[in-house]
Amino acid sequence: MSSNKRLVESYLASTDRSKVGPLLADDAEWVEWGDGVPAAGVRHLGRDAILRNYGDDELETQVSRLTEEGRVVVAEGSVRVRKKDGREFHVRFCDIFEIEDGRVKRKSSFGALLKDASE
Repeated sequence: MSSNKRLVESYLASTDRSKVGPLLADDAEWVEWGDGVPAAGVRHLGRDAILRNYGDDELETQVSRLTEEGRVVVAEGSVRVRKKDGREFHVRFCDIFEIEDGRVKRKSSFGALLKDASE
């Protein structure tokens, strides 16, 4: 497995912002888009902004495929989110990671809500 794919796997497996921070470039950009997913269309610029938004929800991420072309890795999978207030939802995602100098420079995240257990 390439170092870029290992980096993306580490990012997706991290549920602790202290482990995510070192994986991000200082000037990283993260853009979220989604259908029914909270915070859709939100853009975060810089490592600190991304980490502030990272949250402390309980996540169970399953990656079904990683595809790499040059410095871009596309990750497909699903995530089950458990909010601190007890709500739970499931999202199918496709994340596009741009890697620069061994860190995530940009992430575009596209998601579709699969199940909202609070309904």
